[in-house]
Amino acid sequence: MLGVMRIAIARSPVLRFCGALAFALAGLGAIAPYGQATERGQEGETPVLLELFTSQGCSSCPPADALLNTMRKKQGVITLSFSVDYWNYLGWHDTLSSPENSERQRDYAMARGDGKVYTPQLVVDGINHVNGANEAAIEMAIRTAERRLKDVKVPMTMRAEGDSLVVDIGAAPKDSDMRQATVWLVVAKDQETVEITRGENRGETITYSHPVRDVIPVGMWKGQPTTLRLPLKDLHAKGGNCLVSLLQVEGAGPVLGAAMYEPRVASK
Repeated sequence: MLGVMRIAIARSPVLRFCGALAFALAGLGAIAPYGQATERGQEGETPVLLELFTSQGCSSCPPADALLNTMRKKQGVITLSFSVDYWNYLGWHDTLSSPENSERQRDYAMARGDGKVYTPQLVVDGINHVNGANEAAIEMAIRTAERRLKDVKVPMTMRAEGDSLVVDIGAAPKDSDMRQATVWLVVAKDQETVEITRGENRGETITYSHPVRDVIPVGMWKGQPTTLRLPLKDLHAKGGNCLVSLLQVEGAGPVLGAAMYEPRVASK
């Protein structure tokens, strides 16, 4: 629904740190063989992150879902789809939704200070938001984010090395005033197609780009070059088959860097 929901709730902890990483990260069998994957966010590049908050029960969302599938093909863009759960009462329970996805959207609204929560809402690099079905507005928001963050962006890469997933994070730019951030690992699926049989989108078949399964904190960055090694065999994919690493100030602040590791699509 495009109507804006203004929130007035106490800020809850943003995606709490796990008590034990070994418990939160357990078994990445769904990721493709280690040598057969693509890595976005090569050295020196700082891709823009587009996060679409959507719902299978929202009649305004299918055009935004389709547009995100187009945006994902652009160089220097990483897309994530977060299905929210607050429209589930409308006659269709979103099969990809979770309270955590809705919480992330509310956290962004709190961090921005505008309290605006709606679908389809697209958040660009954690700092601004637009209607996810408006391509012109998205392009403008991307340019705005690039301009605002050009002096603080940090290069990141992800790669498989033996049985480990290696995340390399660069140093903060010389004049950057942002020198501390959390490293997050996002478990997602490349695409998922859903047939909707009830609710406002009944009869629709919608394909979602990188629907998120989980968001896990895996480390801290304090402005210096940092390398994290995560055991691939101990990562819990939760039905996902691609990974995105994020360098984000606090839990809902600016995204300073991002990289993606996903299976390479076999050529026919």
